[in-house]
Amino acid sequence: MKLLEFIKIYPTEESCVADLRHKRESEGITCKHCGGVKHYWINSLLRWECATCKACTSLKSGTIMENSKMPLHIWYMVIHLMTSTKKNIAAQEVQRQVGWKRYEPIWAMMHKIRTAMGNRDGLYQLNNAIEADDAFFSIVDLERDKTEVQKRGRGSQKQASVLIMVESTLNPDQTKPYKKNRIMGFAKMLVMKDLKSEGIAQEAELALNPNSTVSTDAYKGYNGLKDIVVEHKSEVTPPKVASVKLPWVHTVISNAKRGLLGIHHSIGKEYLQNYLNEYCYKLNRRYFKTDLFDRVMLAAISTTCH
Repeated sequence: MKLLEFIKIYPTEESCVADLRHKRESEGITCKHCGGVKHYWINSLLRWECATCKACTSLKSGTIMENSKMPLHIWYMVIHLMTSTKKNIAAQEVQRQVGWKRYEPIWAMMHKIRTAMGNRDGLYQLNNAIEADDAFFSIVDLERDKTEVQKRGRGSQKQASVLIMVESTLNPDQTKPYKKNRIMGFAKMLVMKDLKSEGIAQEAELALNPNSTVSTDAYKGYNGLKDIVVEHKSEVTPPKVASVKLPWVHTVISNAKRGLLGIHHSIGKEYLQNYLNEYCYKLNRRYFKTDLFDRVMLAAISTTCH
């Protein structure tokens, strides 16, 4: 959505209230007490009253905005800023754009929105031919940095293990040598406690369709994939040819690292998954013709963040 469009459609707090009410009623309001679906809107209280048991449901209840005292207009502006560009945007810049005095509420709002993005992508599984690999992302872990001896390489407190899976279908029509001969589909990036076989298999079982074919390097942590998908292709892959054997997964990794480093500079360990959620959410919808703002709003009203 362009900036002028947003200003025209959502100029005031009242316009945002009316829009959120419409979106929630379109999805359907269900009473938490009796399960009733028929409600009456009480405009003075900004809530619905159940026609059966008279229990009330507030406008923000059951959404990422639940228990938030921030105006809806600010929520809408933040979502617009996060969805109006392909790349991420820093919380400090969002704070400046919306004109809010305190940084912390804006930062917290953005992480709730990223959580909603991740929940929405978590509903879908990757299909067909898939590339999988792991990578290490730079993080800040202040609690461990104070108490533990610093390690280097694998297991370092300054590195987080991430499992990356990308749909990658062979493109026989691609004849140009400088372009990839595969077509990229959807991607998933999951922060892992470690890269042992048990953990990878557990996450892959949720993320991958059982009828898929997965290509990886020969790392032993991927051995459990053969019990989850139809076919697991494992091949010893020297670093020099990794980007050729698994082209799209390495492109996703390098673009994510470059994007996060350029915008956020340093990322706390517990928040890395949220940033990857936003990156994958936008990446997976890069060709969608429908407006990304409306898609995130639908995700927002079906996710509760505490």
